[in-house]
Amino acid sequence: MSQRILILGGGYAGLYAAKSLQNQSDALLEITVVDANPYMTYQPLLPEVAGGHVNPADVTIDLRRTLRHCTVLRGTVTDLDVEQKTANIDLLNDQEISIDYDQVILALGAVTRVFPTPGLIENAVGFKTVEEAVYTHNRVLEQVARAAETTDEAEKRKALTFVFVGGGYTGVEALSELSDLSKNAVRNHPSLDESDLHWVLIEALDRVAPEVGPELSKWTLQALRDRGIDIRLETTIESCENGDVTLKGGDVIPANTIVWTAGVQPNPLYKSTNVPLGPKGHVIANAHLQVMREDGSIVDGAWALGDNAQVPDLTAAKQPAYYPPNAQNAMRQAPVAAKNVVSSILSRPLIEYRHESLGTIASYGIGHGAANVKGIKLKNLPAWMMHRAYHGAVIPTFNRKIRVFIGWFTEAVTSRETTALTALETPRKAFTAAFGKSRAKN
Repeated sequence: MSQRILILGGGYAGLYAAKSLQNQSDALLEITVVDANPYMTYQPLLPEVAGGHVNPADVTIDLRRTLRHCTVLRGTVTDLDVEQKTANIDLLNDQEISIDYDQVILALGAVTRVFPTPGLIENAVGFKTVEEAVYTHNRVLEQVARAAETTDEAEKRKALTFVFVGGGYTGVEALSELSDLSKNAVRNHPSLDESDLHWVLIEALDRVAPEVGPELSKWTLQALRDRGIDIRLETTIESCENGDVTLKGGDVIPANTIVWTAGVQPNPLYKSTNVPLGPKGHVIANAHLQVMREDGSIVDGAWALGDNAQVPDLTAAKQPAYYPPNAQNAMRQAPVAAKNVVSSILSRPLIEYRHESLGTIASYGIGHGAANVKGIKLKNLPAWMMHRAYHGAVIPTFNRKIRVFIGWFTEAVTSRETTALTALETPRKAFTAAFGKSRAKN
C-alpha cells in the first residue's frame, strides 16, 4: 500500500525533499507538492538578477519539470490539522480541495519581515522574489533616465536617491549590485555624473553584513563607504510617506526608490493551523526533523525543515543552539528528512541532522565581495570568484547551471544591459491606449 506524502512549500527545502523522495525505491510513495508558484527561486543570485548579470528565468527551477514523479499543485494552504492528518488547499482556480496524507513535510519558506511604518506599503518594495529583483533593476534604470530628462533639481535629486532599509548581507549584496548598475546607466547620460547618485543604507544594528563575521563585517562597512554609500548605523525609519524617508532623530531623505531588506519572519500561515510553534513562530523540531509538541512528544507523521523550522544544532559547543535559517541548511536538511520519512514508514532507525557551517560568501558587485569559509577570510576578487563558482555549481538542475555560466560569459565579452523594461509592469497599457484612440476616431 502506498504512502501519501504531502510537501508544503516548493522552495529549497521542499524541492530537495521531493527530489530525494521521488528517487526512493524502498517504499511506494504518492508525493504531492503544494506551492503558490510553479517554480523554485534560487534566491542567492537575486542580487545578480537585479544587477543585470543573470537572466531572471535562469534562477527559477520549474517544479513540474524537475519533480516528474510528483503531483505539483499551485495553491495556498488554508488549514492544516496535523493530528487528523488533513490539509485544505486553496488552488489558483479558486477551487478548494481537502487532502488526506500519511506524512507531511512542512517546508513553507519565510516571508519578509515588515513593520507598520507609515508609507511603507505604498512606497517600498521588498527583495525576496525574482519579480522584486526585476522590478528594482528596472526601477533604478528608470529613475536615472528620469533624472536626465528633468530640469527640476529637487526632482532630479529625489530620482537619484536610493534608500535600502536593512544591512544584512542580502541587503548589502543587492545595494552593491544596483549601485554599480546606476553608475553604468549614468555614463549613458551626458547631463548626469556619478556624483549625482545618492545611495543610502539604513541599519538598526551597529554593523552591516554580520553574517560574514566581525572582521569582514567591519571591512565591508568601510569598503561600502569607500564606494560612496551613505551608511546610517543604529538608525531606524519613522515613515516614508510620499517617498520622504524620515529617520528616527528627524532627518528626512527624499527618495523615489525604497527597498526593504530588513530581515524575514516565519510564515504566518502556520498560525492558522494546529502545528506546534515556538515563541517566535517557528515550527518546533528535533534533530530527526520531526515536529515536536511543547511537552516534548512527537507529532506523528509531521516533519519540519528550512527557514521556518527550529532545529537543534547538536554540533555547537554551547547548548542550546539552533541552525540559522539559510539555504545551506535547507538544502542539507531535505535529504535527511526524506530518508527519515522512508525509514519511519519501514520502521528503520532515524538519522539526526548534523552539519557544521561551511561559512558565508557574499558578492558586492563584480570583483568585490567577502567570504569566511572554514575560518579562511577572503576579500574582493577571490571572494567574488568563489561566490560565483559556488552558486554556479549548486544551483539546482544541470540546465540552470549551464544557462547561468553562459550568461556570465556572455556579459564578460559584451557588456551589462542597461535598458529599463518598465513596460513589463503594465503590459496592456499600449493595447488599451490604442483601443481608446480607436474609439475616439469613431
